[in-house]
Amino acid sequence: MSSLHCAQRGSGVLNVAFNQDNTCVAVADMSGLRVFSLEQHKRAFRLDIGAIGLAQMLFCTSLLAYVGAGEQPTLSPRKLTLYNTHSNAAIQSLSFPSSVLGVHLNRKRLAVVLERRVLLYVLETLELLRTIDTAPNPEGVAALTTCHEPTCQLAVPAGGEPGAVRVYDAASGSGSVLGELRAHRSPLAVLAWSDTGSLLASASQKGTVVRVHAPASPDTVHSFRRGSTPARISGLAFAPSPVQPALLCVASDHGTVHLFRITPQLERKSSTAAAAAVISSVLPATIARAVEPTRCLTTIRLPGRPAASVCSLTTVDGGDEGSGPADNDWLTLAVATSSGILYSYKLEGVAEGNVKSFLEGEWFL
Repeated sequence: MSSLHCAQRGSGVLNVAFNQDNTCVAVADMSGLRVFSLEQHKRAFRLDIGAIGLAQMLFCTSLLAYVGAGEQPTLSPRKLTLYNTHSNAAIQSLSFPSSVLGVHLNRKRLAVVLERRVLLYVLETLELLRTIDTAPNPEGVAALTTCHEPTCQLAVPAGGEPGAVRVYDAASGSGSVLGELRAHRSPLAVLAWSDTGSLLASASQKGTVVRVHAPASPDTVHSFRRGSTPARISGLAFAPSPVQPALLCVASDHGTVHLFRITPQLERKSSTAAAAAVISSVLPATIARAVEPTRCLTTIRLPGRPAASVCSLTTVDGGDEGSGPADNDWLTLAVATSSGILYSYKLEGVAEGNVKSFLEGEWFL
């Protein structure tokens, strides 16, 4: 589930977020919120109540969570409202001592992100399970696994060194710490889980390198080079788990989306070790480390002016026996921008590593 806070209000869009199964996009703006169906390519719901700063769906259900943008007293940024889109009625509201910077949902848990803490609730009863202290987190960076079983995990910025990530067990009431990752040297910008909760992607505010970690191990699974110039990485998203090897798409405010292949860990360790041995024998260690991150399979440049965006990858049934998610040849990349535009691309040749992208359509959200 990717979510984008829009710093500039010129387009009126304040937040854009895919739901957990990438079937819809929720858009919060100065007039209210909208839900756009990616399957039907049309607006599925609209609520005009005033400026909304955050909006998150629970899969493709009728449950929607939103936070006001503070433009009017009834829509405070310190109040979270759970809303039923079928009955068009608010279910319940929660108030907080400071602004809500992030909201994350799965079928069992609700995580509310404030600047210095995350509050974890039982979604069904809204019972507060635990309050988790974090490093100063003005961007509201956090990630909750979309799956709630067999594991349910919450990743947040850890205190101490910048760029560190702490992973919590969100399934149990104790919310015990499962591990801590030294992900980056600069503060975190975005985190994202794979759909099974087995991989966690991270990017820092520098925006040149993206890393993928296995929460069961402190070792970095893979490092990816987005580019050499700093950028704001605004979206990270894995392809669905049937796609192997795993894929990760990375969106930035440069108006680009990069696609990376995550090779199996054992294969990567052997190839990286061999390459490192050769590199370190002829180059200083600092240079050897700089050339290690993997380059992307392809880069897609969005039409129009560069804008921050979020992205998603979904599989498409090609209709032929033996084709489909398993061979990586049928993928759709959806990109929602801070300008309020949705782009849909068809990706071919992923299995062979010769990726071709075709713009299938664009829509105003």
